[in-house]
Amino acid sequence: MVTDPDAALRDLLTGRLRGHERRLDRFAESDWRRYGDLLAGALLVAVRRRFVAGQDRAPVIRFVASARERYDATGRDVDPVLAEALVWAALGERSPVPHDAAAIVARTVLLLGLLEDEGLTDRELDEILVTAAHTADGSPQGTDRDRAGAPVQSDRQ
Repeated sequence: MVTDPDAALRDLLTGRLRGHERRLDRFAESDWRRYGDLLAGALLVAVRRRFVAGQDRAPVIRFVASARERYDATGRDVDPVLAEALVWAALGERSPVPHDAAAIVARTVLLLGLLEDEGLTDRELDEILVTAAHTADGSPQGTDRDRAGAPVQSDRQ
């Protein structure tokens, strides 16, 4: 079953921005938690497709600068230190970054940049979204949740 947070993330990543905005406008608090978890899970998968733990810092710094240049219109919406911390957390090289508004914006910008750079097929994008959902749900198929760059915990008990 596709929930609004799942559909909202798919809308964002496939360029359906009106649908994305409409879904966000209807979010309850639990939807925002789910969306944040999905976003963190998708970023985890995308970061690990591009970077590896222990690598040189320069490619991460260049990528963050490139993503900010493309998606941070004001140049002030994404803190580069936070954005780099999110990448290193996804690689397990630093502590997870909690969900807050600044982290959500940075995750969005980074994810859009990573996915644009890869030029994914619809099938590859679906695989990332399915893995992100498994990660957010805590399913065994999910990638190591503790290193997702955020405390990814489903609000389901």
